[in-house]
Amino acid sequence: MRRPILLCAFRSALAALFIASLWGCSREAKPESEGYRVVSYDSTTGKWVIIRTGTFDGKFLKKRMTITCDFYKWADHEPVEGPRACSLQVGRLMVPNSLSGKAKGQAFLDIWEMSPDRLVVTEGEGPDMVSQQFVVLKNEVLPD
Repeated sequence: MRRPILLCAFRSALAALFIASLWGCSREAKPESEGYRVVSYDSTTGKWVIIRTGTFDGKFLKKRMTITCDFYKWADHEPVEGPRACSLQVGRLMVPNSLSGKAKGQAFLDIWEMSPDRLVVTEGEGPDMVSQQFVVLKNEVLPD
């Protein structure tokens, strides 16, 4: 008598797992957030790697940018030049808010790809504003 009940429970559990796996596989994956994620920094070469995700010409793309610091400038102070002058936090996802407006308590952040070989990150306002300009060494589109 016990064996048919266990067999029925086992079949029900398998069916539930099968349905759950079908549901999980059929759901569309959420697209990645648009922005610039700092993925690495090599202090020996002064090179940063940033993964840029966003919509370009109507298509969502992921790009890998290898950059090095040109200069760092804090408000009205003199700029500091060289490959080790800039400071970005590895792991940080930087989402520009200069056009969309910033939320209350959120610091101003603008990222501008000036030309194929220049990237400028500006954060903060007034006496707290920091601008960092980078030279883009490599800019490659990554496969899906």
